[in-house]
This record gives sequence, structure tokens and C-alpha cells, in this order.
Amino acid sequence: MKALSTLLIFSLTLVLTACAGPNPYGNSTEKYTESEANKSMHVSHATVLDVQPVTIDSEGNLVGKVGGAAIGGIAAHSIGGGSGSDVASVVGAIAGGMIGNKVEAMYNKANGVQITVELENGTVKAIVQEVNENSIFRKGDHVKLFQTSSGKTRVIQ
Repeated sequence: MKALSTLLIFSLTLVLTACAGPNPYGNSTEKYTESEANKSMHVSHATVLDVQPVTIDSEGNLVGKVGGAAIGGIAAHSIGGGSGSDVASVVGAIAGGMIGNKVEAMYNKANGVQITVELENGTVKAIVQEVNENSIFRKGDHVKLFQTSSGKTRVIQ
């Protein structure tokens, strides 16, 4: 039980220290890597031709699976004694990993939008990005496309 408490405290501490403070410019869903920050971007002007809702699925990571497996294994280890405890640990770890995977899948989806635009030179592009409630796109809107040196493109009003 002490190991479970220590694991939970450690996990909570890790999550809380990873949180950024509020952004004084408002809420944003736009994400940049550290290597993309403080670099110039290519900016193009365009007109919105079409807007379609999409769901963005995260490519996932092992946090849900491993965390669920660890918690399931630790919790199940306290059941029984001897070899029964070992079997319960394995079963608990497998069940915990499966549950963690499902929970992670539920939380790793985001509302997205596919924005089809026509650039000033006549080129048509489609960009998928996470929905930002402060920025709703409509057919005919004049927008800007920001493209990073790594090729990431986003549409801004």
C-alpha cells in the first residue's frame, strides 16, 4: 500500500509540475516545439474555400498503458500470498494496461478542422489543425497561412 501511495504522489507531482501557467494572450490550442519557437515563418495570404470538422487522434504514448499496468500489478499483488499473489500481479498488470490504454485513447482525441484554402497565386491547399474556440473559419474568410521551417502549417484569421 505504501508503494501505491508513493507512486500516486510521484505521478501527481510530475503532472502538476509539467503544467504551464495561464497565457496572458488568451487560450490557444496551437502547439510548438521548443525548436520551432523564436524562428521566422513563411506567411501566405489565402481565402477559405471549405471547412470540414475532423477528429484528430493522438499517436499515443506509453503513459496510459504502463501506468495502468503498474497500478494494476501493484493493486493485484496485495491479493493472496505466495504464487497466487504473483499470478494476481500478472493478471492485474495486463488488465490495468488494457484499461489504461482505453482511458488514454479517450483523452487523446481532439476536435479538429480541415480548412481548404486558395492562395493568392491560385494554389489550393488543405490544412488540418485543432479547433480553437476563439477562431472560427467560414467560407470566403481571408486568412494567413504560417509555415514553420519544419513544414508545420497553420491557418490564422
